[in-house]
Amino acid sequence: MIEEIQSRRLPPISQAQKRISKDSGDRRSSYNIEGYDNIEEGQSKDKEDNFIKILAASRLLDYATIVLVVMYILLVFINFSFTSNDASNDWQIAQTLFITEIIELCILSLFCVEISLRIYALTPTVYYSDHWNKFDTLIILISMAMIILDFTINDSNFSTASKILRGIFRFLRLFLVFRKFNQVKKISNINTRYNVRSPIEKVLEILRDLLEQFEDPDIVKEIKYSIEQISNNTLYEPIVDEQTNKIDALQWITKARRSTQQDKIDIKQIGEDNDEESIHDLIPIPQIRIQDFNNNITDLAYDYFKLYEEIKNDMLTQLLIYLFGTHNLFSSLHINFPTFKKVAEQISQGYFDNQYHNVIHAFDVTHTVYFFLQTCDFKNIAKLSNLDLAIMFISAAAHDLQHPGKNNLFLNHTRDPLAIKYNDRSPLENHHASTLFMIIRQNDLLSGISLTDYKYFRERTVTMILSTDNALHGKDFNKLKARLASTDFDPINKDKGICMDALLHGADISNPFKPWNNYYAWTIRVLEEFWQQGDREKELGLPISMLCDRKTTNTAKSQIGFIDFMSINVPSKLGWIYTINSGEQKEMARLD
Repeated sequence: MIEEIQSRRLPPISQAQKRISKDSGDRRSSYNIEGYDNIEEGQSKDKEDNFIKILAASRLLDYATIVLVVMYILLVFINFSFTSNDASNDWQIAQTLFITEIIELCILSLFCVEISLRIYALTPTVYYSDHWNKFDTLIILISMAMIILDFTINDSNFSTASKILRGIFRFLRLFLVFRKFNQVKKISNINTRYNVRSPIEKVLEILRDLLEQFEDPDIVKEIKYSIEQISNNTLYEPIVDEQTNKIDALQWITKARRSTQQDKIDIKQIGEDNDEESIHDLIPIPQIRIQDFNNNITDLAYDYFKLYEEIKNDMLTQLLIYLFGTHNLFSSLHINFPTFKKVAEQISQGYFDNQYHNVIHAFDVTHTVYFFLQTCDFKNIAKLSNLDLAIMFISAAAHDLQHPGKNNLFLNHTRDPLAIKYNDRSPLENHHASTLFMIIRQNDLLSGISLTDYKYFRERTVTMILSTDNALHGKDFNKLKARLASTDFDPINKDKGICMDALLHGADISNPFKPWNNYYAWTIRVLEEFWQQGDREKELGLPISMLCDRKTTNTAKSQIGFIDFMSINVPSKLGWIYTINSGEQKEMARLD
């Protein structure tokens, strides 16, 4: 049997990666033949066409505006000092004024060029949505017209009128100078303040700038509320009564750990009620492994890295057999054990030798799901049936089956066959689920259950695996929070599915809540896998994905971001599931 399974096993990861790399290179060549070069030529033309827009948005134009403003201020004061009656008959002063007017005309012309560039970059509608920009443009044009008329018309009456108008427009020009100076000051502030570390900080700075622009107390209140929600990372929180929102992740974990010892006693009951031979009949794996799992499988500090060194991919096979045997799923679901073992082995052997997405990760997620079910009591909270338990165990074990060590974005960018097959929509997760059901069908694993149960099994398993796409994290957790905040939340019936999805996804991103040794090991592994993808993206000339550049990625900051925007939400919301249905809100509030 082992030889048969090994003969069906996919190529080792090193060969598979080489083949993927070769295929990616071949695909890129085929794109050149089919029009990839034309696309690059079009992109080059677009870059040339966008040069003016890039210039308009660059700091070079901002600095040039600063220089023009300073020069314009000097010229205005020169004109004010030299146009007095005492200097009106001095030919040297007149000559100086003539030169300053020429320079002034040039500066005003450059202001026109600056305005034209900004209009081109922003469109006239956007630029002139600020009515002061209209006034600025009008002042510049009228000022230029006055200077040109002074040069061309030699009429005493006009000169008198011109003197009055020029005096007025000098004040308008002075207003223009201060207007431009304020604009440049804002530009400088933006360039300084927005040199920040992350997009969320930039959003907060923008909101704070907006706060300074409004006096309406209602608008100010709304902006302050927005800043508070973003700063506190509560953007996706449902709006619920303040008094009821007292659940804390640490309390949930603490409460869960109270029952850990009792869980171990319950599991050990198998050993107390049966002799060694009958235990092996119930759970046909080595006795030492049964004892190990009985004592440690609900412990988040479980050393699965050591276990992998001992038994390699068999670790996942033996865990699945243990879980199914412990909960008597073979007989209750009419599953033939040799067939199940074959399926479990094919799932285990289907994991490639990636740094992170490998059989150890599958084992970790499965054992974490079991922690949620047993230690955190979700099994009783949702009154899970034996079929539900089978779905939870198999979905967790197969959730990253045949993962290539590259993310969905890479597959989409390289036009990988999986991305083409699944239309760029969660291609990896769709492939994991599809591959699992191909194995189940080939081995006829579920022939002993009814068609209704099979449909339920398939629907729930596929949905759970698809929910592990991190791109759906915000949307899915938002749905869960909304349901938790509702008055008719029901994890036993209509909300069971969304809770099962959340448990698997939560287990998949739970590394920061593991003991330090395990968490640190996973961090090094996941970043190395990301960096290998980044190296490949460089080779293919693709944009390097976030966290995939080994030269610029900061390990500590990457984990802070992951915790803040992903993992921190997991225990608090899963804790709600526990406390809402355990009747212990008062105790939790007291502990808080």
